[in-house]
Amino acid sequence: MDRIAGYIEWVDGVISRALDILVVAMAGLLLLLLNWAVFARFILNDSVSWGEELPAHILAALTFIGAAYLTRTNEHLGFDAVLRVMPDGLQRVVTAINLILMGGFGALMAWYGGIAAQSFAGRALISVDLPMTLFRGAMPVGGALIFLFCVVRLAGILTGRIDPKSLLPESDA
Repeated sequence: MDRIAGYIEWVDGVISRALDILVVAMAGLLLLLLNWAVFARFILNDSVSWGEELPAHILAALTFIGAAYLTRTNEHLGFDAVLRVMPDGLQRVVTAINLILMGGFGALMAWYGGIAAQSFAGRALISVDLPMTLFRGAMPVGGALIFLFCVVRLAGILTGRIDPKSLLPESDA
């Protein structure tokens, strides 16, 4: 069992680093593109054709990948003040139920996001010749990652390997 746990921790570390890099890269690209579009329009007096469409699609993709990132870092929206005052056993039960619900949401997001992304197959952005599935694919990827993070944590909560307090935002545990 410790071998499997070690493998899961290694995969979790790889995914976490990849998410860190991806979220920072997407946010940085969005910052550069928006600043260039504003600079080109107001300083150079020459608007770029992709000034609204491309950043909007990147922002949408960043939203779904960012949701997975926030799930992984325990910084998603939650009511942790109530959980903090509960007894340890009840914290474990409520955390398990929360992970089941979040994992279910992630699975639905992956499933229906995949269907939606497939509906854009073969279509490209109007202003830039990039496939729309590049951006629409962020929804099923984000959902799958949320599901994966929740399943791994649920297994840790149920086996006692993860303390529910360690999953609270800004936790010292």
